[in-house]
Amino acid sequence: MTDTQPKSKPVYRIGFAPYDGVDNNGQRKLGYPIELGSCWQRAQAERGLVAKFRMIPDLRDGVLLLLPVNEDDRPANTELDV
Repeated sequence: MTDTQPKSKPVYRIGFAPYDGVDNNGQRKLGYPIELGSCWQRAQAERGLVAKFRMIPDLRDGVLLLLPVNEDDRPANTELDV
C-alpha cells in the first residue's frame, strides 16, 4: 500500500540583498538579491516554520528578505522543492 500524501510546498523564499553603495541622496542602495533558501510549514502550524538554507552569505551588510510564494506564478519543480 502506498502513501499518497501531497508533497508540501515552501511558504516563503529566503533572499538576501547586499548594500551596494550610496545613491545621490546619501541613502544606501540595495544590490541584486539572491535566493538563499526557503521556509516550510510544520505539520503543527502553531510551532512556526522551518528554514532551509542552500547557502549562507555574510549577512552583516545587507537585508534578509522573506518573499511569500505565490502558487499561480510559481514554476514547477524548482530547486528548493526538495
